[in-house]
Amino acid sequence: MKKIAIAFTLVLASTFLVNAQTDDRLKPVKGDWGFSLNISGIINNIVIENNKDSLGQFNLFGRHYLKDDLALRLGFGVNYLNNNNFNEDSVTLASGNRALQAVDSTTSRFDFKVSVGIEKHLGTTRRLDPYVGADLSIIRIGATKVNSNLSQIDVTGTNKERTSLQQDGGAGFGLGAIAGFNYFLSKNLSLGVEFGYAFNYIKTGGDFSGSNVVTPVSGTETSTSVFGKLSTTETSIGATATGGVMLSFFF
Repeated sequence: MKKIAIAFTLVLASTFLVNAQTDDRLKPVKGDWGFSLNISGIINNIVIENNKDSLGQFNLFGRHYLKDDLALRLGFGVNYLNNNNFNEDSVTLASGNRALQAVDSTTSRFDFKVSVGIEKHLGTTRRLDPYVGADLSIIRIGATKVNSNLSQIDVTGTNKERTSLQQDGGAGFGLGAIAGFNYFLSKNLSLGVEFGYAFNYIKTGGDFSGSNVVTPVSGTETSTSVFGKLSTTETSIGATATGGVMLSFFF
């Protein structure tokens, strides 16, 4: 009986130690998800913000662990711009009359970006988790649309001018290598640093068109149109905006 009791005690003790070691795990394992935020500034000026891809675009950034030491990197972001500006003031017209001028303009654009990559984790210690990997970022830049309405009201009546412009957007991609490490402060919570080096290509612009319609106080309405091509291509190889301090949490 004494031997049985000792054996039973050893089994319980070993089971407890195994469970304790499992509960003591700090790093994520296969199947876990993680999200990261970038930290910038010092002491009183600390700012926590979304990560940037190699093209310098902000996105939501996460990881999914395919294996204990292999993680899939995923980034996603959309950017919608709708800027409205209204200005009203008195002006002196060419005729010498004073008029109340109002300008109401709107600028809009919609961008979409994604990134995907892979990380190989090399750490064997409990807290330090170095890794290397590769990343591909793709961005689609939407067309820019500008609409403006101008009105001038004086003693003779109202002069109106309506302007519309549209410029093609563009697209780009970045392909780069990454290296970094996480240091786990507690279970599934880490601070880390990441560095990137990438080849980036972005082309913006293309066709543009515009129209201008003038409705005078008296006389005939006039309309003019313009169109053409205007584009810019940028290629770069070097360190990327992904470098920085990251706060990551996993579940």
